This record gives sequence, structure tokens and C-alpha cells, in this order.
Amino acid sequence: MNNRIKRLFRRGQIKIHYIRSKFDIVIRNKFPHIKISEKHEKKIKWVLRLLTIIGIVSSVIAFSAWYYSLEFAVALLIIEQLFEQIIFTHHIMLVQPLPQCWDGSKWTGMLLTTDGKSLYLGFGFSDKAVGIDFFDTVLAWNDGAFENIDNIQLTLVREDKNNYSVHIYPTVQREFIRVNCADFEKKFDRKINAGKELEILAAQMCFCKVFPITPNCAYNYLLRNHFNIYIQIYDTSQINENDPRTYQNAVPMDERTILFRNIKVCDRKNLSPKTDVLEYYNVPKF
Repeated sequence: MNNRIKRLFRRGQIKIHYIRSKFDIVIRNKFPHIKISEKHEKKIKWVLRLLTIIGIVSSVIAFSAWYYSLEFAVALLIIEQLFEQIIFTHHIMLVQPLPQCWDGSKWTGMLLTTDGKSLYLGFGFSDKAVGIDFFDTVLAWNDGAFENIDNIQLTLVREDKNNYSVHIYPTVQREFIRVNCADFEKKFDRKINAGKELEILAAQMCFCKVFPITPNCAYNYLLRNHFNIYIQIYDTSQINENDPRTYQNAVPMDERTILFRNIKVCDRKNLSPKTDVLEYYNVPKF
């Protein structure tokens, strides 16, 4: 029951996070300001014009007592000031490499193998096209290199005593993001866009799936051994989950590997909303 309450609470946080993605409240010069997309600029201007018209019309309306007129005027002033404090944001969307034929149902398991020298974390797929597409996408996140240096984040999270989730996604430290952010910042004309702020967003894929915790599962094995690991894709189409004898039928689907110097293995309660944003807010269903 406690885990269920925690998951419901986390999903509530996700909804709040989604609402905040539409607008935000920030403090500037000790005063609160509302940040909202520039696509709503015309609507806000019409609201301000309407408030002005209401203020003019109200000046000829006779209230039963002077303090009613004062209260009405103060209320209009407060509302108008709230709208005057709005900061419009100009959004730029950067799209990280995306898969072409992803099907999560074909991702059937995680495997650990070794050649006696190196440790391999295998992503098992029952469909070769999906598996190859997955690896091609991950490799594109790493700009085609076979050693990951802060371009890809791989995290294993224990969801409860019976399940763990695997998260793999591109980071915002990639050169593609850094170079484009600097370029758009340079091109953003502060004079033409007076009163506006530039916000650069990144659209990206996070591959995520939940697997059962067993004594020899990837989570338990890597909990204290998560350095210098190669990831690889495996063909698991000949594996029957109910028959352990078939596990040896898993074979590499592709000879390519990507070296990870460090991956994160932790409990969900240890995730931070600041440093583990995707894992923290991405609560998988199982």
C-alpha cells in the first residue's frame, strides 16, 4: 500500500510538472511575473484592451456607495497589473535522434555476459528490425562513436522489491544541444524581441521498460559493479521465459558495442527531481 501511495503521489507531481510546462511564475526584482509562450501574446493584449474598456465604462456607472467604486477600481488595477507582469517566451525546439520503427513489446529482456575480460549488458529483442533500430538510435545519440562520454544516460532503478526499470536516453550535454543553444542565443535579437525571453526545448526519446528482479538480474549484479560496461543488442526470439534451458539461445544480434564508463543503479527513492529529471518524473506502469 505504501508503494502504491508513493506512486500516486509521484504521478501527481508529474501532472503539476506538466501544468508548469505551460506557464511558470518567477520572481524578478522582488515582484512575481508570469512566464507564458508568445503564442498567447495576442490573447493577452486583447484581455488588457478589454480591461481598459471595462475601466472606462465603469467610470460612468453609479455605484450605491463610493467604497464600492473604490473596490471595483482596485480590483481592476490588480488584475491589469498581473497581466502587465507577463513575460512572453520565444520557444525553439531541438529534436534529438529518434527511432524509426520502435515497438516496446519487442524489447523482451536484459542480459549480462562476459568474455572473461569485459562485461556486456545486453538489450534483448525478439525482432531484429526493432533491435537494430534501437542500437542505431543510441549510436546516433553518441554521434556515431563507440565510447560514451556524457552523451547517453543509462539508469537502472529499483521500483519495488519485485521490479526494476531500465532508462536510456540522450543527455543535454551533447554537442548538438550545446552548439545549437549557443547559436540560437547569439541570433536572438533582444531589441526586436524586447520583453521576451528565449527558451530552448529538447524533444527526445527515453527508452524505458520494467523487468522482474531476480538474484542474477542486471540490477542486482550491477548495483556495485557499474563501471566500464559495454552495451550490445541480443536476439531473444528463441527464448522461452518459462524454460531457463532456452536462455542459452540468446545470441548477439549485432557485433557493435558502446562502452559506458559509468551507469547509474539506484532505488527510486534516491532519485532527485533536479539531477535525475527524466527518471524521477517518468514513473513506468507495470
